[in-house]
Amino acid sequence: MVSMQAPLQAPDVGRETMLTDIWGTPDVLRNLLQVYMKNGSVEIPGLREKLPAGHGLAGKTPLEIMSACSQKRMPSGFMNRFSVIGSGTSWHATLLAEYLIEYMARIPVEAHYASEYRYHEPALRLGDVVIVVSMSGETVDAVESIRQITRHPEMGKSVLKVAVVNNSSSSLASECDLVINVRAGAEVGVASTKGFSATGFVFELLSLALADECDTWSADTERSSFVKRLQELPESMKEVLDREAKPLMQTSTDKPIGIGECPLWDIGCQNVLAQNFIFLGRGCNFPVALEGAMKCKELAYIHAEGYPAAEMKHGPIALIDEFMPVVVVCPRADATYEKIKSNIEEVKARNGATIAITEKYNDELEQLCEYVIALPETHEYLMPLLAMVPLQLLAYMMGILRNNTVDHPRGLVKSVSVKLEESGGY
Repeated sequence: MVSMQAPLQAPDVGRETMLTDIWGTPDVLRNLLQVYMKNGSVEIPGLREKLPAGHGLAGKTPLEIMSACSQKRMPSGFMNRFSVIGSGTSWHATLLAEYLIEYMARIPVEAHYASEYRYHEPALRLGDVVIVVSMSGETVDAVESIRQITRHPEMGKSVLKVAVVNNSSSSLASECDLVINVRAGAEVGVASTKGFSATGFVFELLSLALADECDTWSADTERSSFVKRLQELPESMKEVLDREAKPLMQTSTDKPIGIGECPLWDIGCQNVLAQNFIFLGRGCNFPVALEGAMKCKELAYIHAEGYPAAEMKHGPIALIDEFMPVVVVCPRADATYEKIKSNIEEVKARNGATIAITEKYNDELEQLCEYVIALPETHEYLMPLLAMVPLQLLAYMMGILRNNTVDHPRGLVKSVSVKLEESGGY
């Protein structure tokens, strides 16, 4: 473990900062619930509206087309392809979508990097679904990925094209048959935080709608439990923020942050001098490990890698020592919890320092880990969004401690305009 003395004062957050973005995430999720859920049913605008005449799938709704890709609807084994595409943080959201849609609706999904997808010839068929994720809706790789389909003489009108964006008037939205707005609002920070959480939440809602349409819930109680936890998620997230970040939201820096007053700040102080991090997760939490590593790189300028926890033994385990913190998302709700705990034991055996993220009722990791970040109990499929909050905060805090410009990290821009490529600038 590497450490530095905790600074005497909190950062100046009297103005709008990235911390304001993270702090506003629960309100974004509440708004999505209010707008996109009616009486316990998902009602995303356009999802149940028939495609217009002239489209190769005219007369069918996007929900019907998507659900037709399920194993239940295609018992013969012939299934349409369901592709989700994104770049950077949006790609991590697409990977989360892959897990959620497959787990909940039993629809096979392939996640693709937009930068790769746009340059290969996708073998699409009538009735395939392509979802492209981009917060700005202007990221060149995302826009070109959908345009190569639109321009194709046969594919252009034979597949369902869906945009998941934070700007319904964007170039990407104009190319698609269905536009799902994540309604995250403007972000102060260049590196996306509440935008990722809002996108993940939209995919939770879409997966719920598909599971209902495909009738894949094993029992009504299973669905009821998920919906209950879904509706509780904003408050659960607020609980984490109140405990881990409220001292930093003060408008004055005159009051020092005492040791123990903000647990995550203390963890940041203890690990801010590290040169490398490893982030581990399994299942739905693997995309969160990737996103946590990305935020560590973007905000703290610390090299970090995300892995599926079981892959640690294939290379990364050779790097583990007391100078490399290992962050592990390991909720008891995860079906592979015992296996993840074994990964933590392997880290401990090599004198590694582990930061575990788990439910607050789980006290059996206290002896294994240097630090345990406790979260409210929630559904297995919702844990990634809850776990993302402390990962974003940790990266932000370490960036502040290293005197980085966390709102505008070096080398990063919010989106790469299509015009840049047209002019040969990208």
